[in-house]
Amino acid sequence: MAKPATLRQPVAIPPGDEPAAETATAVGEGDGRLSTFTLLAYAAMALGPSLFALAINVMLPQLYAKELGLSLEAIGVSLLTIRIFDAFSDQVVGYLSDRTRTRLGARKPWMIAGTVLTLVACYYLFMPPAGCGIGYFAFWRLAYDIGWTMTTVTFYAWGAELSPDYRDRSRVTGFSGVSTNLGVIIKNLAPIVLFWLGVTRSSAFSMEMFKALYWIFLPIIAVLTVVSVLFTPSGTATTREGLDFPGLARSMRTNKPFWTYVCGFFIAAFGQGMLALLFTFYDSHLKIGPWYPYLMMGFGGVTVLAIPAWVRLANRIGKHRAYTVAMVVGAVSIQAFWFIDPRAHTQAMVALIGAVILFLVAFSSACSFVAPAAMLADVVDYGTWRTRTARAGSYFAFYSLITKIATAIGSGLGFILLGLFHYNVKEGAGNGPFATFGLLFTVLLLPGVLQIAGGLVIWRFPLDKRRHDILRRRIASRPAEPGTGQ
Repeated sequence: MAKPATLRQPVAIPPGDEPAAETATAVGEGDGRLSTFTLLAYAAMALGPSLFALAINVMLPQLYAKELGLSLEAIGVSLLTIRIFDAFSDQVVGYLSDRTRTRLGARKPWMIAGTVLTLVACYYLFMPPAGCGIGYFAFWRLAYDIGWTMTTVTFYAWGAELSPDYRDRSRVTGFSGVSTNLGVIIKNLAPIVLFWLGVTRSSAFSMEMFKALYWIFLPIIAVLTVVSVLFTPSGTATTREGLDFPGLARSMRTNKPFWTYVCGFFIAAFGQGMLALLFTFYDSHLKIGPWYPYLMMGFGGVTVLAIPAWVRLANRIGKHRAYTVAMVVGAVSIQAFWFIDPRAHTQAMVALIGAVILFLVAFSSACSFVAPAAMLADVVDYGTWRTRTARAGSYFAFYSLITKIATAIGSGLGFILLGLFHYNVKEGAGNGPFATFGLLFTVLLLPGVLQIAGGLVIWRFPLDKRRHDILRRRIASRPAEPGTGQ
């Protein structure tokens, strides 16, 4: 095996092994790309969870403070504790899913169980009893996060194993990204329709609204899960071995592209955690809560339309460079919110100006549904080449651990900062210049700086298409080993 290369040259190619331009084709090209039907079936699994994910992560904590009276500081501390605890469950799920052997494959049983657990947790989170406190919220939020881990870690590991091709992987993540954002659109369209039909008193998100949405989305999620499990192939890992914790640690420790990847996305995820407070910004500061579903529906629509463009750009200039460009554009665009004074305009005008800014952010954020998972699939191949063992589930779980910790710190710190700035989210509360500055600093400036910093780290990611093609040829040239199937 070739000596491990440096970060700047991760695949050291011995003399005579460097491919000519016309022969540097990825394994899988010419063998047939994944069919559109397969991609649609796989992506169906992403739509269901996305119907509730934004509500749980962004809106629900702030509604527990606004409607049920929980303090922002208590919510921030609980979210920080929950996410860090939950992050370590990712390692268990990823490791066990790599070892799972069933007729359905390695990943599908975990996704089914995770979907059931998230639905149970959503029921209790959306329908809290009178007088419930922070303990109730924390328990069911932890249950939801564990179920989400079981679903998402195995989902992305499964996607990494559907195809070994550099470009095909962008298509896999692109389709799942479109599906995720269709879920966002549906989730934001539903409150508008329910309001028009007279089922709810407002189109604004509230605990009343989430109760109605739960019973509407429950059968949809169940059907989509069944479709995805039945009609998507299990995928194929290159090599699997038995229980080998030292081997797993060695694989990650010597995978230098992985650590570049982790460092960049850790910084960006820290900023993403703070962006979870944007619902408070729209609802409490801009005073456009009833317009929020309309804005988010447009946000999802722009994201869906932009994903194919980012797939093409990622395959043209490289996934890592496309991601850096996206982070810079999004971080700069969102700062325009500093210049909106909700007291100087009507609610409709504030919503219109906000939509223009938000749609620029949506265009850039679409890349997050394309590049990260596809890049990590390439990183897994590097680890497979180095150790002769495929550990997609473990790699995705460890990445989830890092980003969950970063997001938890960012989100928890965001709630705590708002408390320190004495920002009040309750209906009709007044906030002075100091509190307002604290909100803008917490949800706009600080996340923007962190996203740009993370993007600049990712710019130096060393696995481009040419190097990945060489990896795949080397892996494919090895003799077949027993135990390679799912």
